[in-house]
Amino acid sequence: MKKHCIIYLLAALSLASCIDDEGNNTMNPINKAQIEGIKDKYYMVTNLETLQIPVTVTGSMSGNDVNNFSFEWFLCNGAVEDKYHDHQTISREKDLSFPVNVPPGEYRLFFRVKDKSNNMVFEKRSALNVLSPYVRGFYLFGDKEDGTCGIDFISMMEGRDTSVVENLFDNTQGIKHAQQLIFMGHSYSTDLEATWAITKDGAYALNSSAKENKITINNNKQIDHLIYPSIEGTTKPYVVRALFPRPSGKDNNCLSGSFRCLLTDKDAFWCSQMPLGEAYGNPFNCYEAGSNTLVQLSPYVFYPANSSYIRTLAFYDKTNHKFVRLNGASYSVTNIADYNLPTDQPFNTDQTTYSPTRDLVYGENGLGNNGQSYALMNDADGHFFVYAFRITNYSAAGMKRSLAREIDLTVASHFAEASHYAFYSNQPIVLYAVGNSLWAYNYNTNKAKMLNAYNGEITYLAMEHDSDENPDDVIVATYSPSEKGVVYKHEMKDDPNEIAFVQKQYKTKSYPWKTNLKVKSITYRNCPD
Repeated sequence: MKKHCIIYLLAALSLASCIDDEGNNTMNPINKAQIEGIKDKYYMVTNLETLQIPVTVTGSMSGNDVNNFSFEWFLCNGAVEDKYHDHQTISREKDLSFPVNVPPGEYRLFFRVKDKSNNMVFEKRSALNVLSPYVRGFYLFGDKEDGTCGIDFISMMEGRDTSVVENLFDNTQGIKHAQQLIFMGHSYSTDLEATWAITKDGAYALNSSAKENKITINNNKQIDHLIYPSIEGTTKPYVVRALFPRPSGKDNNCLSGSFRCLLTDKDAFWCSQMPLGEAYGNPFNCYEAGSNTLVQLSPYVFYPANSSYIRTLAFYDKTNHKFVRLNGASYSVTNIADYNLPTDQPFNTDQTTYSPTRDLVYGENGLGNNGQSYALMNDADGHFFVYAFRITNYSAAGMKRSLAREIDLTVASHFAEASHYAFYSNQPIVLYAVGNSLWAYNYNTNKAKMLNAYNGEITYLAMEHDSDENPDDVIVATYSPSEKGVVYKHEMKDDPNEIAFVQKQYKTKSYPWKTNLKVKSITYRNCPD
């Protein structure tokens, strides 16, 4: 009789295969538990959200009195078959409150009610899809109060409030003095994706999968193991300083699936066939293939940022003070070469033709104005100049120069003291930061204006034309001992007659975004891997 009763109950109640039935030998009425309030599926974000499930349990005999029931919630990270799945107890309360701190993925959720008088178990199943907050947003790379590097992430998920995830970086090596975070974007192959933390003293490959809750240093990836020169004269150890071309647009797409340019402290290397594996041969920062007479290139590299695919890059030779090009197509780069352009207006590519010689201070590739690039130059007499041009191809005539202006330092207040610069490509405006003040100078109309005075010192300034694909967007980070780090986004007014901007409007409680870091680099990411 006992055997028949148990079989009947299992069929009627649809109990799970992993349910324990301790039973007894007495035929007593069953206080069947009816479970309500649990949905079939939940979507939650790891590290940011808490799964709250209020449950109603009603006994067929005891009604709303649940004192004779005990409760248990399980999270299962495998298949539901008995021999595969593994239960983790996450609560022993009736109503679930579970901080979702598990890796992204699909889980099964089990709620079990046990009748204390006879050990009968009743169960309700659900599915839990844990989402990653690290797919789309901004990496904030900077220094903590103790001087070590940290990474926070401004998570921008569809349908959810934008929020800041703190302490994402597991800095086990205690690296210090943050400078730049490089993320090479989404590609057709995860082998081409790369993240590097650049500091004053070195460069570190990072594991930055969106499926993990922490960013860690990838000790298995050393740049020295990817460079195989056959000449003498390169500067070792190699330290990554820049990688090009950078990803572009809202989807963070790589602008080249075939080549990659690597700049180190002193040298420049070229990989022409990335699909075959990232490997670099002899440096190309020379004027003859295979030469060990190497020049130093600026870390600012020029290309049309409005293009969907990049076929060439242009550089500034710091040793010889001139703009230079590649010697050929991206699949056959061995050295740099001179431009062969008229020496008249608007500027000469060889800066030694000016007295005093001019040198590159800052460079940027704009999204607006047909993908113009910009160079900020200065000379030994303290004069500053703006050049605007477009890189069209790798030929000797592959730079289309459009503008050269001297900055009037009597109008552009404190320009020579600026710590950061950014070029607004839709208008002839250069932005610059002095202390806690953000200024704008129109080099066509020769007008300047202070746009804003922040509570903290400006630690980062850039045009941000990826996340919204808007050439008018500006992103600013500040730091003060009282407020710590704060990140703002503004939108420049696209008007030739006015210098102005407005603060971006975000439907989020967390804006402006707060961080404990002194932010040195802000990098957009949109990559599911």
